[in-house]
Amino acid sequence: MNNKKKLWGTILGVVAFIALVAGVTYAWFTWASENTIINGQSGCFNIVYDKGTDVSGTLTPSATYEGGVSATVKINISNACDITGEATISLNTEEATNLDLAAGAVKYAVYQGASEVSTGTISSTGDLELATVTLTRAATATTEYTVYVWIDGALSDNSYTGKTYSGYIHASATQTEV
Repeated sequence: MNNKKKLWGTILGVVAFIALVAGVTYAWFTWASENTIINGQSGCFNIVYDKGTDVSGTLTPSATYEGGVSATVKINISNACDITGEATISLNTEEATNLDLAAGAVKYAVYQGASEVSTGTISSTGDLELATVTLTRAATATTEYTVYVWIDGALSDNSYTGKTYSGYIHASATQTEV
């Protein structure tokens, strides 16, 4: 009788061990085979929109970017963080009432102070990546980027005068190295 109990105990122990190993192996392979997305929050990136994200208004043809509408974003890495990073500045065009975006007359420019970062044409509504910039360290967000939207007077006629543009800027920051 004692030997039967030992035999059943041994069999039960072996079966439990095999089940444990199989379960751990299955869990490991399942975890390793999925595309795992981990989201988190960082206290390292400072993004500040001075006058909000709105880049909207009535546009008239202009010879320069300064004749349009604009919004400003300040972006930096906190001094307390020992990382490097990049920021992507984007523009979402929500509406361009009666503006022929395909004609190429609606332009954008991104400036850091007096230095041009990028320029281009807004050819459709939706999200448009304007620039990717390397971030610097500062106690607060101090590196300022201004996004301008205007109608290029050299490429348009009077039919563009008084047309409404509606959009907003947004920025995202990513760590590039530890």
